[in-house]
Amino acid sequence: MKRHSIHAILTLCALAALVAPAMAQEAEPEAAGPKAVIAEPIFDAEAVPVGEKIVHDFVVRNEGTEPLEITSVSPACGCTVAEFDRTIGPGGTGKIHAVLDTSTFAGPIAKNIVVLTSDAKNPRLDLTIKAKVEPYVFIQPGYARFVQPQLSDPGVVEERLWTKSFDNLQILGVESPYPFLAVTHEPLEEDLSEGGTGPQHRIEITLDYTKAPVGALADYVVVTTNHPKQPEVRIPVSGFVRPLVVLTPETADFGRVQLGDDGSKGSVIMKYYGDDPIEIESVETTVPGLTATVEKVQENREFHVHVTLGPDTPKGDFAGLVRVKTNLPRKPTVEIPVKGTVT
Repeated sequence: MKRHSIHAILTLCALAALVAPAMAQEAEPEAAGPKAVIAEPIFDAEAVPVGEKIVHDFVVRNEGTEPLEITSVSPACGCTVAEFDRTIGPGGTGKIHAVLDTSTFAGPIAKNIVVLTSDAKNPRLDLTIKAKVEPYVFIQPGYARFVQPQLSDPGVVEERLWTKSFDNLQILGVESPYPFLAVTHEPLEEDLSEGGTGPQHRIEITLDYTKAPVGALADYVVVTTNHPKQPEVRIPVSGFVRPLVVLTPETADFGRVQLGDDGSKGSVIMKYYGDDPIEIESVETTVPGLTATVEKVQENREFHVHVTLGPDTPKGDFAGLVRVKTNLPRKPTVEIPVKGTVT
């Protein structure tokens, strides 16, 4: 066979290899079933005043050959509610009706909605409502955070409140979420805002650490105003009241023990979280035969309290206290419960 004939045959084979898959794809029919399409999954409401409800309908098209089922619509935020068409026929459209309440927001927000459908190739659709929430009444800094141990000096946060859209803004009342959190207010004589109109106000939020229990803070101070469009302003209160002294373990429990065994000795870690320097002045016990000593492990922070049952400890059950005396006026004594049974 001549050389040019071989070349022609190879060229034809190569073309056939390229064309055959393309023809097969054209010949393959489109898979049957529903097909969910949302042309605009993100809706930007732009600037809206606080308290306004954003209402929007997301349009869902079914570009498939079978009915599309919307099985669930789940807003990620409790501030959003949604209604929806459950079944959309082939070639038809449906709506997901969403309402977003902006009462508790300020500044840029983006709230998501998860849509689950019967489209096997695209079972999840993600929708988003965006906006910039602008208040009628401004407050700065707009939050109060407290993170100090018990018995600390009072924590104070000052807020400034004003408006740009009302000539006679007045505070009608303030409400504290906790009995140990005091809230007061007074008018400001000087204008501290940019573009403010009418009177401005100072709000002082004070946490009494001598009365606050250990634990998290998560609530709102509610300020009532005479503004016709924003009669209520909420100031988030957050933080954590820490214990001044933490014992690990909280109780020196010897369990059942024989005198002279290793079990007749124990230790409790005492950690101090205050700012004032702490010194251990003395240590005493109320259990006969029990002795206690204190070892300083970290300056002004950690101590180990070592307890030992002596040979003259009476047999039987015992319970009492180890009292660690300190130089702190607000915490002069740290009490460590002790219990066990000498056999």
